[in-house]
Amino acid sequence: MDWNSLKQSLSPRQRFNRDVLWNLGSLAILGVAGIVLNFVIGKYLGESALGVFNQVYAIYIVLSQLAVGGVHTSVLKHVSYHQDNPQKCSHIMTTALLLAFLLSCAVCGIAYLGSDLTGNFLDSPGVTTGLRLALPGLLFFSLNKILLNTLNGARNMRAFAVFSALRFILILLTIIALIVLRKPAEILPLAFSVAEVLLFAGLLTYVTTRLFALRLPGSIRGWLGEHFSFGVRGVLSGIVSDLNTRVDVLMLGFFLNDDRVGVYSMAAILAEGFFMLPVVIQRNVNPILGKCFAEEDTDRIQIVARKIRRLLHPGMALIGLGACLAYPLLMRLAFPGKDFVASWPAFCILMAGVVVLSGYAPMGGILFQGGRPGMQTVLMVLVVLGNAAMNAVLIPIFQINGSAAATGCAYVLQAILILVFARRLFGVKLWR
Repeated sequence: MDWNSLKQSLSPRQRFNRDVLWNLGSLAILGVAGIVLNFVIGKYLGESALGVFNQVYAIYIVLSQLAVGGVHTSVLKHVSYHQDNPQKCSHIMTTALLLAFLLSCAVCGIAYLGSDLTGNFLDSPGVTTGLRLALPGLLFFSLNKILLNTLNGARNMRAFAVFSALRFILILLTIIALIVLRKPAEILPLAFSVAEVLLFAGLLTYVTTRLFALRLPGSIRGWLGEHFSFGVRGVLSGIVSDLNTRVDVLMLGFFLNDDRVGVYSMAAILAEGFFMLPVVIQRNVNPILGKCFAEEDTDRIQIVARKIRRLLHPGMALIGLGACLAYPLLMRLAFPGKDFVASWPAFCILMAGVVVLSGYAPMGGILFQGGRPGMQTVLMVLVVLGNAAMNAVLIPIFQINGSAAATGCAYVLQAILILVFARRLFGVKLWR
């Protein structure tokens, strides 16, 4: 039996469970790679180097959303709606790649010109150098984002999982190589560019040979216009969504020195790693939501939401408790003589917010899949503004613990807004 026949023989529940398992495996690799990456930098180059690296990473993540211009969300929505029409999916993907290429070239040029200003604002020359080395990766990141969302929309989650994990493996291996070669800390962000180029080569080969060929429609204006319109309405959501995971690091970089940012970064990265579990579920739910909206079956959305919430909330609570208890021991064993254990209270606060949001985060794509990217933007802007305001107030008073408290409260706010917006816009009650 070939792979396509096997997929067709699986029940919807079996297929969903299989897809989730593949992506949980990817998450495990991603999480281990992310943890090892931060441990290696912290252990061999110190807190300051880790602070510089994570500040560049925070800027890179925000710029990556500008570079892709929200076009990837249009691809996810439209491919999920037309996943049984290969020719239309080819048109959707190819026009999106063209548009993303043009947008990312513009963003890379502007970011390079502003790199000195960014480093000066954060009072860190290393940020300027690292950002410039990471910029070539932005171009390929945007193209990879289109290809990955094509896989996601087509529910080819096995390939999605493999390539998602491969990105972080490539970043980790490149950073290890740079450390072995004794390159200075500000060179480390070059790993983003190396990883994205290699990932693009693999992704493009797989997608075009196994799923959809590169094929432009007779008139490209239709799909270019659709992608641009959808992306413009949703791009700010992507930017602020990623910014929400980096607001704490960036604002700490403004108020405190690189050492303190590095100490906090360890807690933030580990908490974010645990939050990837509900994110994995969301990636598998997104194409299902697309099908539900296409078939006008909102009752099924409520059933899916209920099952996920009942599983994730208690499961994440247990995981969070275990992680909080193990954190100080892990820091002492991994970094003897360093100050990373001081981030224990911050980690516990962040994990509390992660646990609250975890039951609702898997349904976080409901506004995009329901064709309301503008309202998704409104939702995330409210979250980020709240997060930034609370950080501005609490960091000067409580330093890294204040930043953790602000970010944890922002997680709770996001959960509340997902519930409210789903009910108001679609009549879907996600809490039942």
